[in-house]
Amino acid sequence: MGQAIAGVNTIKVNTNGLGYGGRLRVYPLPLDSNLGRLELGASTRDGKWLGGNWYNAWGVDFAYLRGPLQARGEYLEMYRRMPPANADNRQGWYVQLGYFLNQLDLPFAPDPVQNFVHRLEPLVRYSGVNQRAIVQDEISTVPGIGFSGSPSIWTPHAREVALGLDYWLAPSIVWQNEVDLELPGAGGSIIAFAGNPTPTIAPRGATPNDVAFLSQLAIGF
Repeated sequence: MGQAIAGVNTIKVNTNGLGYGGRLRVYPLPLDSNLGRLELGASTRDGKWLGGNWYNAWGVDFAYLRGPLQARGEYLEMYRRMPPANADNRQGWYVQLGYFLNQLDLPFAPDPVQNFVHRLEPLVRYSGVNQRAIVQDEISTVPGIGFSGSPSIWTPHAREVALGLDYWLAPSIVWQNEVDLELPGAGGSIIAFAGNPTPTIAPRGATPNDVAFLSQLAIGF
């Protein structure tokens, strides 16, 4: 769903100029409070695109870790002015819960089984996107790295439930696997420029509620 918010174009590509932004994060819980580790963040990105139309984006997020429990989430809102005088306003969010099995007691399991189970982290995530229309030049439904190619990207109020199982090879190396369940919804509108300053707008029609399996190896630095 991230492509519905960010697209594949950037401010620099559209204008040959640069956007600006910033990020702030705080840790409100003292380390000696035994309440876990909580991070709160806020960020923004602003600029102009297509020769002078404003683009503004801001978001807030959190990450919480206490023992084997981890939770994180984010809310993002984006506004940009569309030629000739339209507005494109979108919102996206997700909430994720995970639980590390490294403290699970398996008294009768052999050591190789315990070692395997203790490296697992099951998780569940709920995410959503609100959008009125999609710029066709910015979204591709061709499967690629980080995107399943699902046509549900066109749904104006897409919702998704993800069931995941991560395997931690090392503290900074994880093999991530998940099944994504797209909830059904009607398709929105397609905006196409095709080199013209005035866009054409057409309905997309119905989009299916897809099921996708995603797998990736992530390495942290």
